[in-house]
Amino acid sequence: MMKKTASVLAIAAIASTLMGGAIAYHPAKAMSITQKGEEKPSLLKQELPAAESEEVKLTIEDVVFLAVENNRDIKNAYLDRIVQRGDLEIAEDIFVPNLTPQFSIDSRRNAVGASNTDTRNAEISAEVSSRIPTGGELRVQWRGTGQNQETNALSGVDENSLTQNLQLSFEQPLFRGFGIDVNRASIEIARLNEANNILSLKSTIINTITNAIQRYRALLRAQEQLKIGQLALESAKRQLEITKAFVEAGRRAPVDIVEAEANVANREVDLLANENGLKAARSNLIEILDIDRNQKLVAGETPDLESPTSLEPSQLLQVALVNNPDYLRSQLRQKTAKFDLLLAEDRARSDLNLNIGYSLNSGNRIENTTDLRAGLTFSRDFGRQRQEEKQDVNRRRINLQQTQIDLQETRESLEIEVKDRIRDIEVDLRRVELARKARELSEQQFENEREKLRLGVQGTRLVDVLNSEDELVRARNRELDAIISYLDDLTRLEQTLGITLQRWNVSIDVNRS
Repeated sequence: MMKKTASVLAIAAIASTLMGGAIAYHPAKAMSITQKGEEKPSLLKQELPAAESEEVKLTIEDVVFLAVENNRDIKNAYLDRIVQRGDLEIAEDIFVPNLTPQFSIDSRRNAVGASNTDTRNAEISAEVSSRIPTGGELRVQWRGTGQNQETNALSGVDENSLTQNLQLSFEQPLFRGFGIDVNRASIEIARLNEANNILSLKSTIINTITNAIQRYRALLRAQEQLKIGQLALESAKRQLEITKAFVEAGRRAPVDIVEAEANVANREVDLLANENGLKAARSNLIEILDIDRNQKLVAGETPDLESPTSLEPSQLLQVALVNNPDYLRSQLRQKTAKFDLLLAEDRARSDLNLNIGYSLNSGNRIENTTDLRAGLTFSRDFGRQRQEEKQDVNRRRINLQQTQIDLQETRESLEIEVKDRIRDIEVDLRRVELARKARELSEQQFENEREKLRLGVQGTRLVDVLNSEDELVRARNRELDAIISYLDDLTRLEQTLGITLQRWNVSIDVNRS
């Protein structure tokens, strides 16, 4: 466990503009499918170093936090959510009444000789229309008009009139467009699209977190490889000094110095490659975290093993079927296809509408009149339009069948992927055990060869020591690779199961504005 230092990362300083509550992160409560030892301290509340040369030590929890707060792909996904929520609101307002008020006023003057007539008109109207779940539409229109007319002739005639008109109409489809299921289908499709959008957001965050963790471990691997290279170089330099001493004492041939110097040179070349690999790994991590590229990031943890609590395929498959975003989206596509087929079949029906209307005219200068009527309207498409409607039904039906096949294929692929992940983890565990044993034996072999050389055992050559040291370096790197591969496969298993957010206790605000 790494100790905290005064110059280590403060996440709030990096993501100060993004703390709108869109993604809540609680590292202290993080869940896992693995059993971990003592919880490593999070360094989220410490300040970033001002100097470029200072190291910024990150825990894996810090990396997850920075990824979900800073990554541009996640920011874009949340911007998409603003439009997506608006689309859902519009779709759900299909049965909300529409009100259209209108008001107008005008004035005019007519002159005939010395006679002037002033006329003023005012009109106010309102229309309310509303759809109902059965497919019918109710419309109410009201209009009121007033007129004032004044004449300055000898007769001095003033005329005022007030009239109003009320119209009620109701239209109910009996074939095409009839039924609650048909008329609510657009709402259900919009809600399915919303669920799919949320799953897409979840998938984006899961993939980003997974990628960030893998890049963090790549940095960790590069750091450890650099340490291995530094140790190898130090050992080669010590061996060179020992060889020189042996040559001066007459115990070794001068040619051995050349071999030792060549070994030092090779170690320096390897170390240069390790340093370059470390810089590349650091740059890759900075890229996905979207932070200052001048920060000298350091992985503040050690590559320790985590033992999985359970690798039972049937149990993990059930977890994946409930949480995997790709499988859940496949289910949503099938449900959407069912509604698409329902609407296509409805559009292929004939039109038969029931129409009912009522109107009332009244005023202070006219008799009240009313009108009540009812009727049926029938229409049917023939020719090309009819063929297009049939073809659309066939297309939607085939699409539904394809989504059913795709769903089954997705389930089978998910089952295979879960089993592959489990197998990879089991193989990795075995690799770690073997690599650790091989490294221990290589260390022992190297010490034996070095001791034999020191004691001057007959038949011992410097090249044997150098070869055993080469094998030790390779053994250490193989063990490191096995451990990192194992940890990455655990992370990929969490990604496949769809539990990455639960693992790191990241919550998504789907209503972020």
